[in-house]
Amino acid sequence: MSLSSKASDPTDDTVEVLKVPDFRRLWAANGFRYAAAEVASFALPVTALLMLHASPLMMSLIFVCSRAGFLVMGLPAGVWIDRWRKKPVMIWADVAYMTAFASVAIAYVLDVLTVIQLLVVALVVSLASVFFDVAHSSVLPYILPRKRVSDGNARLQSSETAIQAVSPSVAGVVTQGVAAPFLYCFAALAHLLSLLILRRIESTDDFGRSQAGAERNFRRDIAEGIRFLFQQPLLRLLLNQAALNNIGAGIILAMLPIFLLKEIGVTTWMYGLLSTLGAVAGFVTSLVAPRLRRRFGEIRMTLLFSALAPFAVVAAPLAGVFREAAVPLIALAQVLIGFAIVGRAVSTAGLRARVTPNEYMGRVTAAYSVVTQGATPLGALAGGLIANHWSTSTALWAGGLAMALPLVLLLLSPLRRHTRLPAEWEV
Repeated sequence: MSLSSKASDPTDDTVEVLKVPDFRRLWAANGFRYAAAEVASFALPVTALLMLHASPLMMSLIFVCSRAGFLVMGLPAGVWIDRWRKKPVMIWADVAYMTAFASVAIAYVLDVLTVIQLLVVALVVSLASVFFDVAHSSVLPYILPRKRVSDGNARLQSSETAIQAVSPSVAGVVTQGVAAPFLYCFAALAHLLSLLILRRIESTDDFGRSQAGAERNFRRDIAEGIRFLFQQPLLRLLLNQAALNNIGAGIILAMLPIFLLKEIGVTTWMYGLLSTLGAVAGFVTSLVAPRLRRRFGEIRMTLLFSALAPFAVVAAPLAGVFREAAVPLIALAQVLIGFAIVGRAVSTAGLRARVTPNEYMGRVTAAYSVVTQGATPLGALAGGLIANHWSTSTALWAGGLAMALPLVLLLLSPLRRHTRLPAEWEV
């Protein structure tokens, strides 16, 4: 039996995930994709704020466009991807990423770059992310045994946080001598490399392509995915928690660059360094959290990291009050946020896959992402409106309050009496 077929055997839960060739290729492709995302995320506020002088409200609109994909296309994408072959979806998404990022550098060279183009690029990248993310989540249960999906997700999370720990600081140093729009050249190249690696993934059935679309009802498929998501107790709880958390995160993520780059006036390399601190904390957490999850149970660890989240974010709005200590407070906030967010992500990794049948995976993933990722741009828009009417500091306080609410939901849930996922919920 080949490694690929062995990894698809749901009874084999002993295989080391990085010894599975297809997962190793997916892992490498994701590394380039993460690097591109981090560099582009750093370049965007620097380009918009310092070069194009975007207003706080326009910055929030750019952030909304960068996260609006699931609101616009999430539900139909889930149905389509359950019917389509997954590998071509990821490859074509890489093509869209590459084209959008390259256009920024080209427009800058031609001296025609505008805030409107950044809005369009952010929206295109967001739409590409919908298809890539849903296809990616749907692929894992076919590449790995179900009980190893958590470990696969943990490996991907560790890689992401490791790249986050390096990319912002490197990008910040580079922008001391190179204009920020040129960072998009690296992002485009990284997606080209991701595309080439994804093409080498092998699968005889191309990840469980569903029956032909003509034999299925589009609206019924969407309704079935939504119904399963809201009827399954764990999925419903994770959905509500993540939505509230992401509203607060959207406010903070949209307002923090404005606060640091415009109001405090930190340099781009310092801005990159502050982002790196959170990523380093997240990377360390991604190494420790899987052991804690196995020892104490995923439910208990989810409760712990959810409890830490509101304390983590409070240092950010405090920086608006004690401006002379703003940089140390933001540094503390970045470290604590990295610890809490990554810890919760690792603790819950693979839980959705363990309670969702394969034939529902694309639709459930899409419906889940429509709500959770759609909450982030709504939070960003709310942050822009609050900052425009009051101040960025007020917006940061609102974000911290929103991120405290998920803990209340978990404490009111019957899951607080469990340490691990109840066996009767698994498929």
